[in-house]
Amino acid sequence: MAEKDWIRRYFVPLAKAPGAAGLTDDTAELSKGYGPLIATVDAMVEGVHFFSDDPIETVARKLVRVNVSDILGSGARPREALLTLGWPQAGRDPGQIRTFSDSLGTELDRWGILLAGGDTVITPGGLFLSLTLTGECLGPAPVRRGGGRPGDEVWVTGEIGAARRGYLWKTEGRDEARWLSALQAPDMPPLEAGNLIASHASAAMDVSDGLLGDLASLAAASGLAAQIELERVPFAGRATSLVEMLDLASWGDDYQLLFAASPQSSGFIENSGFKVTRVGRLTEGAGLSATVCGKPVNLPETLAFEHGRVGQPPARS
Repeated sequence: MAEKDWIRRYFVPLAKAPGAAGLTDDTAELSKGYGPLIATVDAMVEGVHFFSDDPIETVARKLVRVNVSDILGSGARPREALLTLGWPQAGRDPGQIRTFSDSLGTELDRWGILLAGGDTVITPGGLFLSLTLTGECLGPAPVRRGGGRPGDEVWVTGEIGAARRGYLWKTEGRDEARWLSALQAPDMPPLEAGNLIASHASAAMDVSDGLLGDLASLAAASGLAAQIELERVPFAGRATSLVEMLDLASWGDDYQLLFAASPQSSGFIENSGFKVTRVGRLTEGAGLSATVCGKPVNLPETLAFEHGRVGQPPARS
């Protein structure tokens, strides 16, 4: 089937944005919205961000979710999307395109996202995807990483380490098969998390490259130091040793939200209606320090995921 036929059959029905023009033009008119508009883009490459044998429907879900986490982490709600799809010339059943578009449409609807346009190409290599997503700020401006203040408490939504456990099952047969879904299509905080960030966070970001490395990045952007209490971190499946804690907290692919907020906001945060856990604080100084039950911990030199091939463990010291 020709690319234009793909577009007409599978993606025109998804293009629900008012300015999409039925995907008949080279440009899309984006909605203005009431708050400031922001945009993010994430790409996924077969063999780097997902396994070649991952179900195509989970690839579609993950593509949307890794972008949604950036929007929520800025205190905004997702709005409209532009899709780039590079489909392999060989090695994939063309029938998978229908499955992909069906899953993509369901996922976009889940978050209230309207497809506005995009591009499709044939690639001689593996599957390549990219989504550009706009968001409407729920406050006067997006919440940035660099707004933290000394004394702010550090919070994280959901659980940390589920994707790492899924990876260990996929590659080594360790842990439990139930974690595989978190690797293929990560669990996400609800849309309401964007409101929480907009209302109470001084600094925020999503956890994509590992909780430890991302907290160090947030603190550095704020010109501050960060302290984390590892026994407070809501590890998926719990963690029974310091080695396991450090492994789960530095691997990545969690796509939960990490944010700093004044202690005066703790009551509102705890009553948000979804899982949010206080794990540390920001202080004067620089760098990241960690404790377990009050005892200092020596952190590994590599605190965050370094992208290599998905079938290989990230480089670590």
